[in-house]
Amino acid sequence: MLAPGPPRLTFLPMRSRNLVVVFAGLCDYAERVGAQTWEESQRMLRLHEAVLMPAFRKFRGRRVKQIGGMFLYPFDAPTDAVLAAALLQERARRLELQARVGIHLGEVRLERGDVFGEPVNIAARIEATAAPGEVLFGESVWLSMNRAEVRAEDKGDHELRGVPEKVRLFRLLGPERPLPQLGPLPSLDKIQLRAEVTRHLQEAAQAALRRAEDAMPRLPDRARVFVGAGLAAMLAVAAAFFALARLGALP
Repeated sequence: MLAPGPPRLTFLPMRSRNLVVVFAGLCDYAERVGAQTWEESQRMLRLHEAVLMPAFRKFRGRRVKQIGGMFLYPFDAPTDAVLAAALLQERARRLELQARVGIHLGEVRLERGDVFGEPVNIAARIEATAAPGEVLFGESVWLSMNRAEVRAEDKGDHELRGVPEKVRLFRLLGPERPLPQLGPLPSLDKIQLRAEVTRHLQEAAQAALRRAEDAMPRLPDRARVFVGAGLAAMLAVAAAFFALARLGALP
């Protein structure tokens, strides 16, 4: 049985709300995708989701969209946002990967399931400032959260591109107590296997389609009807397998 998806943001047309905006992702995504095949880039995307999404769901984050290799997640509570980032850091390290996270708190505009406004822009700039493996957040987050939950280092005021005033940043050093356990991490071998399954299914379907097209002109009219019906059924089954493979439902 498939696990329920993350809760969706429910927005009324054009209203404002204070939210914690988080931009997060694994490092080197854009650089790797530029040199990868489609299947390899899909594998990298599935790896991102398998590492990041459980950590953010655990602390009630709600995915809004993906921009390149970064995922945008709003949170209601600043403490939840920072702890989710700490959990993401821990999961990435266990796979010998590095995550980069930028967090900011402020009033955003909500429209058609998306978030807009200066806090979104500032969170994106903070993420771009972070070094590989770092979680940085703005002073508004530090002043609003439960500081007994995490250790942080004051990084001072920073000029961020496109932001008129300097922003005081803090670097996450770690949680003050053990983080929740989310079960086993994703298997890189299984992620690779799903990509290989999809590729073999595509190649088999394309080869069968070519053979059927070659044979069609030589068949009697009645036989063409049966072959056409069988080909349509085969393509429907192949499409279902492609969908299952990409959703991760195949072993």
